[in-house]
Amino acid sequence: MSYYLCVYQYYKDLRYGLLDEAAAYRRRLRRYLDRFLARDRDYASVEFLDGSGRPVCRSQAASGLPPFTARDFSQAARLPAGGWRAFPEGEGGPQPILYFAGPARDKTGRLEGVLALGYDLTRLRRQLASVAVGQDGAVDLRLEDGSTLRGLPSREGWLSAEGALSSRPWTVVVTARPDEFLGPLRRVRRAAIALALAGLAALVGMLLFVLRSMVRPIAELGAAARRIGEGDLSQRVRLSGAEELETLARSFNEMALRLEDTRRETQRLQAQLVQSEKLSAIGQLISAVAHELNNPLAAVSSYVQLARLDGCPPQVKEDLKRVYDNVFRCRKVVDGLLIFARKSRSERKRVDLNLAAKAALELLDYRLAKTEGVRVVQELCPEAPDAMGDFHQVVQVLVNLIVNACDAMSSSTPAAGKVLVLRTGASAGAATVEVEDNGPGIATELSERVFEPFFTTKDPGHGTGLGLSICRQIARDHGGDVLLRSAPARGSVFVLSLPSAPACADAADEGIFWRTYKAVPARRVLVADDERDLADAMARLLREDGDDVLVAYHGGEAKRLLESGRFDLVVSDIEMEHVKGTELYALLAASGAFPACKILFVTGDILNPKVLGFLSRTGADYLAKPFDNEEFRQAARRLLAATGQPAAQEPESQAARQQP
Repeated sequence: MSYYLCVYQYYKDLRYGLLDEAAAYRRRLRRYLDRFLARDRDYASVEFLDGSGRPVCRSQAASGLPPFTARDFSQAARLPAGGWRAFPEGEGGPQPILYFAGPARDKTGRLEGVLALGYDLTRLRRQLASVAVGQDGAVDLRLEDGSTLRGLPSREGWLSAEGALSSRPWTVVVTARPDEFLGPLRRVRRAAIALALAGLAALVGMLLFVLRSMVRPIAELGAAARRIGEGDLSQRVRLSGAEELETLARSFNEMALRLEDTRRETQRLQAQLVQSEKLSAIGQLISAVAHELNNPLAAVSSYVQLARLDGCPPQVKEDLKRVYDNVFRCRKVVDGLLIFARKSRSERKRVDLNLAAKAALELLDYRLAKTEGVRVVQELCPEAPDAMGDFHQVVQVLVNLIVNACDAMSSSTPAAGKVLVLRTGASAGAATVEVEDNGPGIATELSERVFEPFFTTKDPGHGTGLGLSICRQIARDHGGDVLLRSAPARGSVFVLSLPSAPACADAADEGIFWRTYKAVPARRVLVADDERDLADAMARLLREDGDDVLVAYHGGEAKRLLESGRFDLVVSDIEMEHVKGTELYALLAASGAFPACKILFVTGDILNPKVLGFLSRTGADYLAKPFDNEEFRQAARRLLAATGQPAAQEPESQAARQQP
């Protein structure tokens, strides 16, 4: 049982009047103190006094030892819990033992008693007295309160030195007569002066020799340091001269090498930062351009589709189909560039890679055959490999790879002529397209850097360095990759790898197309879009279904119409003049028009984070511009079919009812 537990139980039993139990714990405490004294022979006594200073238990190695005084007890009782202090003197001056005392307190901080340890100073005094310092010198120990252990008299005019002990708040004091130290020092001084004069001549000669061997390498080192300070980090110094100079030169060369490596790393990081700023600027620019471009593309797409349904000749219909296909190809090109600004939408379905390869060659047929004179070899797999992805984006990747191959062959025309090989295949769950050229090839150390944004091996003004990086980003967005196999003078092979389409992909593809809905005539519809051509095209499609359509060419006009009448469906752009589509949505929600009135947003700014956040937060239906006419028609029919009774027909002024 520990000392603290014995004390705690002793006082606890006393407080509860359990005198026998308290006496038992008192005996235990006495045995604990006896064992402590027997274990550590340096202590002459150990005793525990209660809170009033009365002895509770005491154990001592010999009789006649001075007691722990009441004055010392009162000082020890004022110490904080866990504190200890030395009490070197009793009532009659220096004592044979040195008391260390500390209070014992309960959990509330109340004083329970004081534990006093008596350290035997006899051996320590004997050791101090055995130290000889000249004839009359002495060594003493100055304690915390300023008294000395041996009690030696003060010696005015004597030399003294002090040193604090690290483990105790005491100081060792050494005193000696001045002449016992200064006499030998005077003799040493005279001998030193003679020796210095004798060696001065030899030293001068040695200095002249050393200076000759040191000045030249130090001068070289200083010159190299100045050149490094001016920015020439390629400077190095010769390893010559004494061992110390050679070590200094080696350290200098290592420092210069590290500085050179640090500057290269700094330049690389600065280049990456510049590229990052370029990407950010391009993302902001294209995000703004995409909105402005998708609006007219949507109008072109709608009117081309309408024209194809107006009984035009077969050749004109085929030409209009080509226009329609290229409208959507323009949208996919913008989406591909926006990969570097933010994640764009992607339509995943089964893609025939043989068909995608042929489509890419068809788009570049004029350049390959007429401009570049490239012989194209198609090694297409008989069983067309199917991949899961976006057909337009896959074609975009192949177009970029083919253009890149043409540029490579143009920079160094092969003796056998320009040959481009397109090869399709499938293996291990992946479908691949290889684009191989017989150009000059790419060095091994550049095989990965060619995919970095803005890195290009072409001459200045002949490339942006974005083509291959966009290709790889699109492929990885599909779960695939673009790899390079190349060697100098052996041409290059770029391999587009995409996940193979699963066997059940056909059924999944059907879900991508629209479910067919019947027309819901005699419904009241408001079309709001500041692109007049597109607004009129959407109104025309809805009127062909038999609906009553009003057109607003800006948000302010749409707001006025919503405030003055009821509608079954509102078709609205999001970014409009005066009042935005989000404000029209808030107006309908505040008026309680939902769910009797539906809203369909059409927007060319689908990649704007604010627009995406609004659509995600509200769950509103939307179509991205440009869209297919039938896609728009079926979306409107689906929403109108979900409404209840049609809105009451309200008369409108001729000015409010806009006709396309």
